[in-house]
Amino acid sequence: MHALTSARLFVLTACVCLGSCAPPTTRLPGDHPADRWTADYESAAIWRVIHPPVIPYMLLPQMFALRTPQHARITIGDNDLTMRSRFSLLVEPIARGPESMYFGFSAGPSLEYWLADHQTCWYAGAGGGFGLIDSTSVPGGQGQDFTLNWYATSGLRYYPKTDLAVNAGVFFQHMSNGGATDPNPGLNCLGPVLGLSWHF
Repeated sequence: MHALTSARLFVLTACVCLGSCAPPTTRLPGDHPADRWTADYESAAIWRVIHPPVIPYMLLPQMFALRTPQHARITIGDNDLTMRSRFSLLVEPIARGPESMYFGFSAGPSLEYWLADHQTCWYAGAGGGFGLIDSTSVPGGQGQDFTLNWYATSGLRYYPKTDLAVNAGVFFQHMSNGGATDPNPGLNCLGPVLGLSWHF
């Protein structure tokens, strides 16, 4: 996917998120959003950080995720802390770097701190997985096609409608081949993420 097209996807997601903020729909008592399955689409723009970049990578992750109903809930005053599982397919055009595309899978827990109105929650999650990148022989690039990945994310999610949510946050991703090649430059990237969620 061309880098410009991917950037447009990120901007389009932002526009849809803003346009979805209509007056909230009344939620029935006892109908907690975390009790249902949720499908997520997230679009991020992340840049290489932490280590001095031999190559100043920029990736545009497009994430298609499924969150399970809650496994556990702790009530804190009028608010709730819930834990769910998240499974994600990763499609990541590489806007800057010797490679052009990364496809992967990741999974991990998702913590959600729900305010009493059940329309707003702070979320945080971390996990890992694996994938394939079209590696090249360019020095400083990724050493082989097969890679492992690890991520951490946090942000705010708001439900303008009963079955629709928008979110904004930060997304960190580590990618490397676990030392299968030497050198193993790996990638540590960080940037903003926007998303939409649907309950079913």
